[in-house]
Amino acid sequence: MGKPDFKAFKQVFDAIDTDKSGKIDVKELAVALKKIELDMDQDTIKTMIELMDQDIDGKLNFKEFCVFINVCENADPETPASVLFYAADQDYSGSIDKSELNGIFKKLGIKASKDQIDSVMKEVADNKDSTISYEMFIQLIDALSQ
Repeated sequence: MGKPDFKAFKQVFDAIDTDKSGKIDVKELAVALKKIELDMDQDTIKTMIELMDQDIDGKLNFKEFCVFINVCENADPETPASVLFYAADQDYSGSIDKSELNGIFKKLGIKASKDQIDSVMKEVADNKDSTISYEMFIQLIDALSQ
């Protein structure tokens, strides 16, 4: 996993954004996915958009679309924690930092104070730079969901 090819992603984004609004909505994404024979129902598409949607407008801007592509390319669709990891990894580093953890917690409806986030990071960060690896994130989400 490396940094995305933003130039190629921009071409795809522009092709999907048929109304040229600078945002991709559920209908535009559904049409695009159907063209590549990826049959995803509208509720699933809406959920995916909500997960990537940082400005909470119900649509994907280019930055959010890049995260969506990263999820599609790297996540195991059968493992929700995997999808969450790649949705949280906003900088494509392959690990989750404090800010990214806070962001995904908010998306999941987990209310956590700065001190609580700091505590979780101290407990589960397993990289030299105090970030959470994919494997540790999967374990964390599994533990939280029990």
